[in-house]
Amino acid sequence: MNKRILFVDDEPRVLQGIQRGLRGMRAEWETEFANSGTEALESMAQTPFDVVITDMRMPGMDGAQLLELVKATFPRMVRIILSGQSDRETILRSVDPSHQYLSKPCGLEELKQRLMSAFALRDMLDDPPLAAVLLVAQTRTCDLKTGHCAVGCTTRCKSFQSVAKGEMSVESAPFLN
Repeated sequence: MNKRILFVDDEPRVLQGIQRGLRGMRAEWETEFANSGTEALESMAQTPFDVVITDMRMPGMDGAQLLELVKATFPRMVRIILSGQSDRETILRSVDPSHQYLSKPCGLEELKQRLMSAFALRDMLDDPPLAAVLLVAQTRTCDLKTGHCAVGCTTRCKSFQSVAKGEMSVESAPFLN
């Protein structure tokens, strides 16, 4: 299945350049383009995306505000800032809602590499046994091998074991509900 990427920038020439530069990736990636944060949110509400890449400084809603909303609404979406604004305050505002910050001008090869790395990491994190191990590490109370839990949450430990064995998906595991 193709990966879906949404690019957001208020400068049409920037979006056109990215569109031209990524034509060679059409077999692997579906790209869409939005001219504002509001337009981007409308696109995301209609179809899911794997990645959103946004400019920082835009009229109305800036990139950090957009990514805060994306983080809250679509937490599994990879969020990247691609901006010519590199002052300290701008970068600090983008640290929490974004996964990466790329400075303009950013070469297309670097952009492609960053996207491929983000997709590879996302695919790895979606692997059920690894997801179970990460969830165990996150809670630090359940032992995946023994099923022993320091806080006595038997359902949680059995769920971890079932996910690790591939008997149930992470999404259907009771400990997430």
